[in-house]
Amino acid sequence: MSRRIKIVHIITRLDQGGSADVVMELAGRMDQERFEVQIITGRTLEPVSDLAGYQKRTGVPVTEYPYMRRDIMPLYDVLAGLYLIHRLWLIKPDIVHTHTSKAGILGRIAAAVTGVPIIIHAPHGHIFYGYFGRFISSCFIWMEKWIARFTDRIVTLTKLGAQDHIRYGVGAPEQLLCIPCGVDLSRFADAEKEGEWLRQDLAIDRDLPMILWVGRLVPIKGCDVFLKACTIVITRLPDARIFILGDGYLADSLKLLATEQGLDDHLRFMGHRSDRAIWMWAADLFVLSSINEGLGQVLVEAMSTHTPVVATAVGGVGEIIQDGITGLLVPPSDPEKLAEAMLYLLQGNANVQRMGDQGSKRAQDFDAQHMVNKTVALYDELLKEKNLCAA
Repeated sequence: MSRRIKIVHIITRLDQGGSADVVMELAGRMDQERFEVQIITGRTLEPVSDLAGYQKRTGVPVTEYPYMRRDIMPLYDVLAGLYLIHRLWLIKPDIVHTHTSKAGILGRIAAAVTGVPIIIHAPHGHIFYGYFGRFISSCFIWMEKWIARFTDRIVTLTKLGAQDHIRYGVGAPEQLLCIPCGVDLSRFADAEKEGEWLRQDLAIDRDLPMILWVGRLVPIKGCDVFLKACTIVITRLPDARIFILGDGYLADSLKLLATEQGLDDHLRFMGHRSDRAIWMWAADLFVLSSINEGLGQVLVEAMSTHTPVVATAVGGVGEIIQDGITGLLVPPSDPEKLAEAMLYLLQGNANVQRMGDQGSKRAQDFDAQHMVNKTVALYDELLKEKNLCAA
């Protein structure tokens, strides 16, 4: 029997949701008879995934290194880079697959220094704009151009993401491959009854509108825009109940804004929740108000529960939602347009149920196994190109 192919995934942080969920799904679903997989991650102060439970359930080892941080921290960055060089030298992987910006830079440099045969990077977002100031973005783009020279493939979540790389000169077209993120939809399929029970526990009758927002409380997610839109909504629907699931460093300022907007009697901040599937089934409307977004994985989750969605037309969101058919798209940073779309779906429009059903069908295209199959096909292609043993 041929030896197993060694794969190391490197990611900046494994906080719950988004890129972390994708990496854990991808690593955990690999055929362990063919692949020997492990994850190296930095540490986050936000709600973290249950790494011990994950390792026990999947058999995938996870190593945390506290000095790999999302922010630019020169001393920690050097320490993290040296650590990764040491770890990869010991492991001697066939494939290093990096995820997100910081891990992508440090991990690919470490992989190149240690002679890893196959280097793959997944940015997990539209990373060249919207996150940093002009100077930092320029430096980041220059570094990405340089590191792309020793990257075998750059995996984007969306076609727009691939176009961004070409437009900014990061990588050659033949290096780019679009593989949308995958969601374990089975976690969302069986929570409908629990959703009804949740509404009963919250004392929200079915004729009262329940609005849900899920995400990190950070500027890029645009929760302040959502709050301002809700101020408009409650003037028309004073019985609306609004729930925000998520944590982040803007929590206190957003709670203050909610008070200033007169939302205290209508809105509750619920913090981080691991049972968001139940909340999505319970809700009448799901809203995404991001200023930038890689793909919008949380949209797929909400759509899978037949819940109508309103989202800002940013990043790859338009590759999930077909406006007016599987959901509604609005411009970013526009509370009035966002409120208008929310009211359209909450006020009993005849298209609402159809839109929810069409959204659920669309969500099936983003099942995690599709992502895994496409990624394994990429691994096999590169293993063949490099004349490496593939079991």
